[in-house]
Amino acid sequence: MNSTSQSEGEDPGHGTEVDRASVIDAIRECIGTLQLDLDGQVVVTGAGFGSEAITATAAALAGARRVFALTAERKKHARSPATSWDALDLATGAGHSARLEILRRMHPHHWNEVDILVSCPRTLPISRSTVEYLRPNSVVALMAEPWELSPEMVDLNACSEMQVKVAAPNLEHPSINLHPDLARLCCRLLHDAGINPRDTRIALLCDTPCRRYIEDALIEQGARVTVFAHPQMLLPEMWDAVVVALRPAEKPSMDINGLARVFEAAHGSLLIQFSGEIDRLAARYFGLRVWPPRKPARGQLGVSSEILGWHPTIRRLVGGLKAAEMARRGADLRRDGIGSIVGPSPN
Repeated sequence: MNSTSQSEGEDPGHGTEVDRASVIDAIRECIGTLQLDLDGQVVVTGAGFGSEAITATAAALAGARRVFALTAERKKHARSPATSWDALDLATGAGHSARLEILRRMHPHHWNEVDILVSCPRTLPISRSTVEYLRPNSVVALMAEPWELSPEMVDLNACSEMQVKVAAPNLEHPSINLHPDLARLCCRLLHDAGINPRDTRIALLCDTPCRRYIEDALIEQGARVTVFAHPQMLLPEMWDAVVVALRPAEKPSMDINGLARVFEAAHGSLLIQFSGEIDRLAARYFGLRVWPPRKPARGQLGVSSEILGWHPTIRRLVGGLKAAEMARRGADLRRDGIGSIVGPSPN
């Protein structure tokens, strides 16, 4: 990259030509690192700003024959605060707009061509009615690890019945290595909430693979951290903050019972929502203060990953496409590899 492009730790630019060019360069570099090859494949993703634009452009740059990019209304998307480029803008900048087809909806005959369906805001939920259109051995690309999957996002039972594979990237793979970035995001959320971790007592409610990364990052910044896997395990203490970093769940742990335990064991502390759902009505009932003030969308983090720059997002998205590519080609996806096949949970 040239000297004017952003470094990995800086905030992303605001849609400038330099920012767009640096993102395209980073996508190309990551495609080369992961050897992503979508030659001849047909990919469905979103046409929006930010992550959707990166996914669509990466698929085109990796040789996809066609990229169907879905939009609610042509050129009207929910704008990312960090960009002014959507999928068509970014693909045009990369010289691959001809591979992109912007659609408001998929027609049945289009679904018959699809090799990879990307899980993203524009395609969710991937329900049984959608899966039934897909041909056997096509792939749903989760673009996140299975533990991040909200139950209603993808009908895994329908995918299994229709012989549609579901592939997820391994975020701990050295070529993606996203968990340290997630820990940095969590620390950033504390700072945004006005908490300096140094010499603070923090209760970390965490049941995800990010646990040790978040704990280490907070300790490195001087915090005294105790980890609990469930709010009912929270011990009474003069906590300065209770950080919620839990998995999405059909019945979230931070319901009225979980919040009652926080009220009892950490009264007066700030409740920080990094991941997982919080019943905010119940939180108000108990008089608990919650950060961020605005409730994140279901399944979303309490802070945008864009504040770390686009590199972590690009690694995750290209890694998700690579896992899907390997699944589509019938390659062996091992536990310690770039990704894995996800099946329905046993009854």
